[in-house]
Amino acid sequence: MWTSEMVASRLEEAADTLRRLPDSEARFRLGLRSAWPDVVRDATTAYAAEGPRVRLGPPAPGAIDRLEETISWLALMTEAQRRIAWALASGIPVAGLARMIGCHRNTVANRQAAALRVVAGHLNRAAGGTGEACMQHMGQ
Repeated sequence: MWTSEMVASRLEEAADTLRRLPDSEARFRLGLRSAWPDVVRDATTAYAAEGPRVRLGPPAPGAIDRLEETISWLALMTEAQRRIAWALASGIPVAGLARMIGCHRNTVANRQAAALRVVAGHLNRAAGGTGEACMQHMGQ
């Protein structure tokens, strides 16, 4: 049986998987670069004060398959619920999101909870109460 917490974890996994996919336009942008080195305008840039860049590893093939399924769940939500659920799954803090959209953090949390309940209810009805989809989520 699907729960709101399970749906939230799948949305978080989908957001992480999407971040790890390769950038399809990177090759095009590399062709637009100059052969000259970048101009250094201040000392902090010259000595790499911003720290090293860490690249995420590629997503697992199973994560990509789950991403495709999870993205289809977003159609079950209203546009406002979809934006809130995806933003929170992407790692934006509730308080920061509340400031961005201009409402209280409890309202954001309530809207996310409602969206997750809608998706969990749909998945439970689609599975027919057998728990088959739930077992796939748990990797069993």
